[in-house]
Amino acid sequence: MWFDTGEVKLYYECPGQGQQVMVLLHGTTGRSDTFQPIVSDLSATFQLVIPDLRGHGRSDHLPGSYRVLNFAQDIIRLLDSLSTTRFLLLGHSLGGLIGIALAAERPDMIDALIIEDAPLWLRRHSVEDGSPRAYDFFKSLHELMLITRDENGLREQLPAALSLREDDSLPSRLSQMDPNVLKMSFDNSLMDGFDIDQALRTITCPTLILQAGNQDDASLGDPDVQAASNALRQSTHYTIEHAGHHIHADQPTRMTTIAKEWLSTHIPA
Repeated sequence: MWFDTGEVKLYYECPGQGQQVMVLLHGTTGRSDTFQPIVSDLSATFQLVIPDLRGHGRSDHLPGSYRVLNFAQDIIRLLDSLSTTRFLLLGHSLGGLIGIALAAERPDMIDALIIEDAPLWLRRHSVEDGSPRAYDFFKSLHELMLITRDENGLREQLPAALSLREDDSLPSRLSQMDPNVLKMSFDNSLMDGFDIDQALRTITCPTLILQAGNQDDASLGDPDVQAASNALRQSTHYTIEHAGHHIHADQPTRMTTIAKEWLSTHIPA
């Protein structure tokens, strides 16, 4: 399905059934099929809305406009266009930052927020200072995509070290991306105008923070979990063992079980 925000045309999918609608927001380099490991389980209970963020997948490109607040405004406009007025929201990585911005901006719209291993260290550091690994990952991919955008070419030239945290679909996903998304990620301009701490203090809905147990492959550490928990009015925190940054891929059943049980106790059916 497609929706025109007035700035970009977004591609999105709506699998599932149920009266409650859950929005799934992927991270940088992702797209709607990123959540394939958990879609079957969640769609048995919820009506899902899974967009490709601007600059990703089949959605339009708009260079220079890949800030957290740009992404959040797209999702607000998409959700405003749907017949449902209240939503559950799950965001992975960048999607978690977008979810924070959206829940802070539109408390009338979001009934519950689930943050999956989002880089909340961006509240304290730039990408370069806060995570040299993420900085090198985004910068190296950007440089590669300036050479080739062809999927086969990307697959052949992608250094193994860059794809350790990703699955085999990375070259395909990159071939659909605007390289400027990666540039605005490593130069930190994606954070322009967005204050994570201020947004967290503004959120009124129940919030579940999911932290990866494998800290060698995680974006969310204990200091920022604690800071977020202190700032949020209603927060719950789970560490999911044997999971890295992509919790939904590493421990899909454990993740959906925790999410559904938490929602059942915090949000009326």
